[in-house]
Amino acid sequence: MAFIEKTDLYTKILEDELDEITRGDDSLILQAADSAVAEMRGYLFDTFDVDTIFSQTGENRHALLVDLGADITIYILVSRLQAGQSIDDRQQRYERAKTWLRQASKTEFYNDLPRRAATRQTHISFGSLPKRNNRY
Repeated sequence: MAFIEKTDLYTKILEDELDEITRGDDSLILQAADSAVAEMRGYLFDTFDVDTIFSQTGENRHALLVDLGADITIYILVSRLQAGQSIDDRQQRYERAKTWLRQASKTEFYNDLPRRAATRQTHISFGSLPKRNNRY
């Protein structure tokens, strides 16, 4: 069972519209949902325990992440539409989801998401040897 399920999308798009976009092929929905989860993991990886977050199923899932994931999934699916069709609303929702994920990864306000046990930190040392004065 995936983190984003087909039924989660029905709060954002009519079932008939979803079937029209995918032409009844649920594998497209699964691929788009997997891509959405991968994108969300990328934003949250450094700060939160993404393995725990995205392994949850059913009612145990974080409601806002499911909502944002549904927006991203639908944006990925809608981007398959023919050229010339307007997807402005979907693009705005996609941008909102990305903005929230960026902000969540940089703040301490989201205490209901499990944090990583140890945040990766890379230390770079730099400098030079003491200045040498050579006199001939």
